[in-house]
Amino acid sequence: MCGRLERVSAKFGAAGLFSLLLLSATPDTNPDQARVIESMMNATAARFDKVLAYSRMQRYSAVDDRFGLKAEMLARVHYDHATGKTYEIISSSGSPLIQSRVFEALLREEVETSKLLTHEGGLLTTHNSFRLAGRDAFAGHRCYLVELNPRRRDKHLIVGRAWVDMEDYGFVHIEGRTADSLSLWIGKPLITQDFEMLSRFWFASRRHSVMNGFLIGPAELTVEYSDYQIRLKTETTAPPNH
Repeated sequence: MCGRLERVSAKFGAAGLFSLLLLSATPDTNPDQARVIESMMNATAARFDKVLAYSRMQRYSAVDDRFGLKAEMLARVHYDHATGKTYEIISSSGSPLIQSRVFEALLREEVETSKLLTHEGGLLTTHNSFRLAGRDAFAGHRCYLVELNPRRRDKHLIVGRAWVDMEDYGFVHIEGRTADSLSLWIGKPLITQDFEMLSRFWFASRRHSVMNGFLIGPAELTVEYSDYQIRLKTETTAPPNH
């Protein structure tokens, strides 16, 4: 099965948190665990292959407890299968400090991660291990509960748990912390992220982070994702044999 997983992982790309959490299994004798991880990889490889481009609105809001600061920002993010992500800021209000040190820093990180995954996506999966922890329900979906355990400290990786849909093996919900600090301002946030089904694939719908950076102190950040415009690869039918 390892050869099969390596071939699938080579197809991973800029699917944001999805691709960051795809896991490379160590040798395991649990057939159920092996089946689940291979099915997750197949599902995400199919998503990367079929989704050529999308754009979405991302609405950021944050409250800082230490200094009593608040801020909001609205940005449109564009994703391209071949080149990764770009963004444009539509509007912003509130604390300039939060806007520059948190919102814009996170947008830049999202772009950086997407470009890294586009070129080296398969490599990132080799730095994770996983354990099938059981079954659970989330938002009406029957799910596998999967523990996420990076093998190294890396701000692109998550330590936590994922709820994986038992029917299509897409990520429904994720909880955890980044394996390393994003910055002195943001630290290692506690993240919860929800996904929704759009155009046959799972896309981010909401992300809530509790931050406790060295400089900004305790703060909460929410990102709402909306107004998706998705372009999928056109299905082609082979001509009949004569």
